Amino acid sequence: MSELSNFELEGRLNAQRELIAMLLARLTDGPDDPLWAIVEQTFEIQDHQEDPGAVPDAAFTAEAEMAREFRLIVERAKYREARSQTG
Repeated sequence: MSELSNFELEGRLNAQRELIAMLLARLTDGPDDPLWAIVEQTFEIQDHQEDPGAVPDAAFTAEAEMAREFRLIVERAKYREARSQTG
């Protein structure tokens, strides 16, 4: 398999994010749906340390990026859901 450029990788990731956001928005029944609370729990990195990330390492970086991606997907899904509710 040939190596992908940064633009190709970004395009693919954006498509996946958009599809997941679309599906999540369709699965929920408004802003009070309990699914939002479950999904939003994934935002928190829980390593039970006093100062998480004080000594960053590769594992923490990957976990932080995963939490960031969850946040981006949920923000997009909530935006899509709100748009579908209004029109």
